[in-house]
Amino acid sequence: MANREYVISSIGIVAPGAIGKEAFWGFLEKGISGISNIESFPTDKFSVHIAGEVQNFDPKTYLGQKGLRNLDRSSLFLMAAAKLALDEANLQITEANTDEIGVSTGTTFPHLSSMLEFDREVFKDGLEFSNPALFPSTVLNAASSQVSIRFNIQGFNASVSTGYTSALQALKYARELLDNGKAKIVLCGAVESLTLSLYFGFYKLGYMAGINGEAISSPFDKRRNGPVLAEAAAMFCLEDEASAKSRNAQIFTKLKSVSCFFDGYRIGKIHPEGEGLEIVIRKAISDAGVSASEIDYISSCANSSQDLDKIEVKVLKNIFGERIAKIPVSSIKSALGETLSASGALQIASCIGAMQSGVVPPTINYKEKDPECDIDCVPNQAQKKDVKLALVVSFGPGGYNSACILEKYV
Repeated sequence: MANREYVISSIGIVAPGAIGKEAFWGFLEKGISGISNIESFPTDKFSVHIAGEVQNFDPKTYLGQKGLRNLDRSSLFLMAAAKLALDEANLQITEANTDEIGVSTGTTFPHLSSMLEFDREVFKDGLEFSNPALFPSTVLNAASSQVSIRFNIQGFNASVSTGYTSALQALKYARELLDNGKAKIVLCGAVESLTLSLYFGFYKLGYMAGINGEAISSPFDKRRNGPVLAEAAAMFCLEDEASAKSRNAQIFTKLKSVSCFFDGYRIGKIHPEGEGLEIVIRKAISDAGVSASEIDYISSCANSSQDLDKIEVKVLKNIFGERIAKIPVSSIKSALGETLSASGALQIASCIGAMQSGVVPPTINYKEKDPECDIDCVPNQAQKKDVKLALVVSFGPGGYNSACILEKYV
């Protein structure tokens, strides 16, 4: 049956500054920055040296000693997040139920580094001497596939690659497969990892904080001059309420709706009027069976770039009218940076934290007011708020737009 309600029964997080949901929630609530100087690759050739990097990450802590050789960074992140999610969900995967469980992952860029490394060996050492173990990580679905292999999940495995919106697109795909009876539980999430090639690409485009201003992630602030790149992974168990209750799993939130819309504007650009974004947010609200007046909190996509932040504010004003001044709208990217494909999944996790604690995370680094972004962005300090319904907004260059509505589970 279509349009059933599903719940999130576990959360696994690997993010800058925090691993695990409790640490992640506390990190955001305190307004701590996870952005620091990059350690995983040299940046001496660049004028910018910061990112939201996952530091001091030891995969053996979560995955044990075996089977980690030749796995790329994104696979290790996603597998660790999956392990945390599966453990919390009290889900034992056996031959009897493995066909009823699937994996849906949002990811876009992590394979770039593996591709370059494999190609370098081919051209440097020749076909006969290149390491074949490098090749499996060059494909886009490597991280998602490694999760299925590691935990013996055989129902289905899918990777969705739509840039910023990948996590919510993967969530929508997971929900549709549940609706169609293709699975009973979906391990759903997203991953992005920092690589030299990704950093170089954004740097050459000039789309990075610090190139034309201060090296800082400051969404909605007049000083904003581009995003700070970041990496992370997040995984959730998505299933119906009865399934979660049958295992005595904790239910964190209801997924009321998730909507996606492609406006086909222009590659590398965002529609200046945010037409696709407005369509998708209105659809998410409508599909959830609620009204705009009921939304308590908005997890913003704002990433400290001039165009994206002000376009989102403009759309939110169109939809919520004068009431937008009374709705907290914060961006966790101020603390984490732009995690690209993983961003929507981290936003979902942060909304769940706000529902659990009654505190919405702040937008840190806010200093200079921008008249085009005059909303309550929860500047610098967390705000007490009873969050029953939250809106997650995710969109980016190229015409991709997505939004979802979460409801506090009581």
